[in-house]
Amino acid sequence: MAHLDFSATKAADHAQPQPMPPLKDPLVNPGQSRSPGLAASLAVFAAGLVIGLGANAKLGGQFIAGLIIFAVLSFVLSLLQRVAENTRKRVTAGEASYRAFFDHAVEGIFRTTPSGNYLAVNQALADIYGYATPEALIIGLTDISAQLYADPKRRDEFRRLMQAHDVVTNFVSEIRHRSGRRIWISENARAVRDWSGALLCYEGTVEDVTEKFEQERALRAALRQAEIANKMKAAFLAAMSHELKTPLNAVLGFSEIIRDEILGPVGNQGYRDYAADIHNSGARLLTVINDVLDVSRLEGGLLTIEARPEAVLDVAEAAIKLAQGITHDQRKIEMDVPEDVPPLLVDPRRLAQALGNLLANALKFTPPAGPVRFAAHPRADGGIDLVIGDGGIGMAEETIAAALEPFRQLDGTLSRRFEGTGLGLSIAKALAELHGGTLHVQSAMGEGTTVTISLPASCVGMKSAKVA
Repeated sequence: MAHLDFSATKAADHAQPQPMPPLKDPLVNPGQSRSPGLAASLAVFAAGLVIGLGANAKLGGQFIAGLIIFAVLSFVLSLLQRVAENTRKRVTAGEASYRAFFDHAVEGIFRTTPSGNYLAVNQALADIYGYATPEALIIGLTDISAQLYADPKRRDEFRRLMQAHDVVTNFVSEIRHRSGRRIWISENARAVRDWSGALLCYEGTVEDVTEKFEQERALRAALRQAEIANKMKAAFLAAMSHELKTPLNAVLGFSEIIRDEILGPVGNQGYRDYAADIHNSGARLLTVINDVLDVSRLEGGLLTIEARPEAVLDVAEAAIKLAQGITHDQRKIEMDVPEDVPPLLVDPRRLAQALGNLLANALKFTPPAGPVRFAAHPRADGGIDLVIGDGGIGMAEETIAAALEPFRQLDGTLSRRFEGTGLGLSIAKALAELHGGTLHVQSAMGEGTTVTISLPASCVGMKSAKVA
């Protein structure tokens, strides 16, 4: 930042500050005009005249040499005077340009004493603080710590930072506007020192950040409210799921007893079929309740994992059983798992749940004759990719993002061909991320779908580790 031409020194800490005086040129004497070229010509003419007279009067060589030196010095002095005149003009133009910038800057600009008095301010700063003119601000605010800051300790903190770093950036504070209301400002300033290192003043800029600060505060409050709402929703769903599961377990248990004729023959095949339908519907409803509860826990950050060593094949077999139970599709799943693949350090139940949801989707959307595959591919960085592929109907690339959102069915009509809540893929993605991994979907219409869960090296154990 260019320096203002100030006349205040340390003594200004104990004196009433005055408004910045208008720029004056100390090299110009009003009413007096100079012409450096004319002065040089007169000097040379005078020197030549004196030398000629001296020669006629036969005053000697030393006298003539002295006159020559005098003439040369006069000429040099006239040149120096001309240089000084040009320099004065440039300095005056620069000071005037800077003063125009100072007065018309959009941001508030200030210079204060270390003790808290304003030495110079611009109109923008006066507008921010609620004063009509810079002079009114300088006269009205004589103690920045007590009069300006809502918290007087902020000025002490400002001075402490200046003493430590000579610079303060983005120093946000609440201040008192002249109207009595509170506003927020951000200050950027530096310390000005003399040649010996003694502190003279602080100078810098001020920006009114009230609107920005209020928006950020409102956003933080909204986020807090959203977090509270999520936790309340999770608690509500947990309570509701308990209330739903209690009678549902009775429905499942009694329908299973009737279906399997555990207490004796039912006598009518229709009753057994009805009991089987009741049991299947109840099991489907229980799956939906569990999925909704898991989504709520995942969104609220209430679901945690309990990692332990587990073989890849054991996790895959648990996932296949889960998928076949959901879809009632008993077709064979193609497996591609290397024999020397190391064990995983994961939550087996949660990872099997994620893979089971993906396998269920693969079975659901693949014709009976189509392939469904599971593969494990260790990576060079120590991580592992768990891949599920199918030869099903696939989906358009632009719909993949929608499919990863909770409760999104790509076929939203009441007559859709495939059942489901649209939670399986989003739950799998959230569980993969809970392990520190990622989920990637690659698909095309009519060409099947490949879903990859990439787990980091921290989820892979040593090859020699014993599997629990």
